[in-house]
Amino acid sequence: MRIKVMVVALAGVLAGWAVHAEEAEPVEQVVITGDKLKRTEIDSSASVGARNRRQIAESGMTTMEDVVAQMANVGTAENLSIRGVQMYGPIGGGGKTITMVVDGVPQDGFGQDIGGLSVWDADRVEVLRGPQSTNQGRNSLAGAVVLRTRDPQDARDFSYRLSAGNQHAARVAMAGGGAIVDEVLAGRLSVEQRRRDGDVYNPTRDDQRANKDDGHTYRGKLRITPWGERYQALVTLVDDKQLLGYNTVEAVKVPAGARQNLSNEPRDVSNHTRSAALEQTFRAYGADVTLLTTYSHNRYARVQDYDGTELRQGYRTGENIDRQWQQEARANFDTQLFGHKLKGVAGLYYARQYYAGDDKFIVPVSYVLGLIGQCRVQAACDAAYGADFISRRQMQDNASTTRAAYGEFDYVIDRLTLTAGLRYDAERQRRLLSSATEGTSPLARQIFTQLIRSGAFTPDGTQDLGTDNAVWLPKLGVRYALAPEWVAGLTAQRGYRTGGVDYSYQRGSHAYGPEYTKNYEASLKGVLDNGLVVALNAYRVNWIDQQVNIGRNTLDVYFVNAGSSRLQGLEAEVHGRVARDLELFGALGLARTEFINFVAPAGDYSGHEFARSPRQTQSVGFSWTPGRWLLNLNLQHAGGSYTGPENTDRNDSHTTLGGKAAYTLSNGVTLFAYGSNLTNRTYITANKLETVTGRYAVALGNARQFGFGVQGTL
Repeated sequence: MRIKVMVVALAGVLAGWAVHAEEAEPVEQVVITGDKLKRTEIDSSASVGARNRRQIAESGMTTMEDVVAQMANVGTAENLSIRGVQMYGPIGGGGKTITMVVDGVPQDGFGQDIGGLSVWDADRVEVLRGPQSTNQGRNSLAGAVVLRTRDPQDARDFSYRLSAGNQHAARVAMAGGGAIVDEVLAGRLSVEQRRRDGDVYNPTRDDQRANKDDGHTYRGKLRITPWGERYQALVTLVDDKQLLGYNTVEAVKVPAGARQNLSNEPRDVSNHTRSAALEQTFRAYGADVTLLTTYSHNRYARVQDYDGTELRQGYRTGENIDRQWQQEARANFDTQLFGHKLKGVAGLYYARQYYAGDDKFIVPVSYVLGLIGQCRVQAACDAAYGADFISRRQMQDNASTTRAAYGEFDYVIDRLTLTAGLRYDAERQRRLLSSATEGTSPLARQIFTQLIRSGAFTPDGTQDLGTDNAVWLPKLGVRYALAPEWVAGLTAQRGYRTGGVDYSYQRGSHAYGPEYTKNYEASLKGVLDNGLVVALNAYRVNWIDQQVNIGRNTLDVYFVNAGSSRLQGLEAEVHGRVARDLELFGALGLARTEFINFVAPAGDYSGHEFARSPRQTQSVGFSWTPGRWLLNLNLQHAGGSYTGPENTDRNDSHTTLGGKAAYTLSNGVTLFAYGSNLTNRTYITANKLETVTGRYAVALGNARQFGFGVQGTL
């Protein structure tokens, strides 16, 4: 109810300013960073949410999760989702449905944690909703998130920020750069170190930092311009490290609101990403040519209590290495065709990705027997086999190669713009799997041997698997300029997610194909008389050949292309200055997801909604800068959602308030206070995560965070 009141209030304020606003300055036409055709926000039919450098700094937000949560139809509870589609799809599957790009480098593998991705020294953050067929191809069926950090300039600058807050939080950040050789070589360095104990306590292990968040981000950039504007090379090197705990808490023995995790084993995640990028731009044959070469290396390690309780019920360890190299060459051009403007981009893309995983699971014999239906009474099995465990080690080496060619063109005829695009993606995957299983006792070894002989489990060994996919991704669109600063558009395009090869402990390996979406979108964008930018997008998506898991239990992961779904909704975003010292922003997202056909061994889920897919997201806020003061407040709301496709247990809806207040001294130093979830709302983001018989855990959203700091520039 509170968010509805705020939206109505904002609408009233906007209406008043529309009548009484002072004459607004012309609105700057910002080019969309994630659009390879370099369209402006208003001149694009794409549904885009964005924040620039100043807006991010004024908000006090420090992570990508904080920033994108303000945008319409973007969910951040238990990882990222766009338009109700989670990063790994509604029910898992092959690749990802959302791609994340930082300074041109795809954050593949385990590098896509928005909760730990810093926005210090960011220049612009964008969320592109809907399939990015021409721009990205694979792994962008639901959308893309693009982060661009500040590039080196000849003018010297230096900025810093130090802050401390509750949960023993501390952040130290510095950034600066300038010319090394005037008009030839410029550099920039950015450093951030962070530490936070978190809001979860583990009394079993007396661990005050069960939900820790520690890490650093080091970034260096060099801009090389030996021939002035005719050629530029931009080199970017990044080292990013995170050490994270878990946000799951016990919900049966103690209330979830107590925020206690009872695990007797450590629960930590370590994520270390290093990346390099070389972006070369120059003019050739009347076109702007871009050559982009990137490399990323990600090491992800974790240790996890398998049951999440104080009981001795097993654990999991693992280390995963993900490496990706890509090369892209593209050309942007503007020319005349039959007396009208033709604007286009054409490019070639090549990528190789390597993934190596080494995971070890130690679980009770009774747990395995229960999963495959061999325990009539689970408690009796637990008592009989409480000291017997099965240890299984699974190793894999994956390699994939992607080749693509793409083009997209805008043909302008007076007020009418016709768009046509096409991308061809070809991918080859190879996967080498091996496993080794043993028991921790003679009885455990005997039981597992019998299960293999009976066909309940596949025997140990090595398997060499592979699959090839090739797809065409067309795009057609039309835009019409209703007025100089108002544009309406219609777009139809095809999206896809790559197929793959999965392995079931019970049925062995199995290949499945890509899944496809047909996407239809209408847009209306423009600028009000008071300078506010308004963007409206409505969409409908038909999802076919959907990758669905028909496994009988958690050991039997078995994907097939047997599902279909429908998505529809709209996004409305407004932002801009209504006075010299006041900026307003608001967003409304409505999303409806539905399985048209999804039959699994556990039941028929046709007609059900996607898991963790809120029907409504809203945000509203302002940034007020009178004199030396700054006050920024933002109110966000996300509707409730279901925990799984069976649509029984629900995650909570929640409304949170955050902001920043600051005062700049006469010497330029700024003192500030910040906060998020200021009302300290406790809400569930993943409900009833089963642990042991009669017990379950839940995942909670972050508790209230607040702190104070000092920042400035030199």
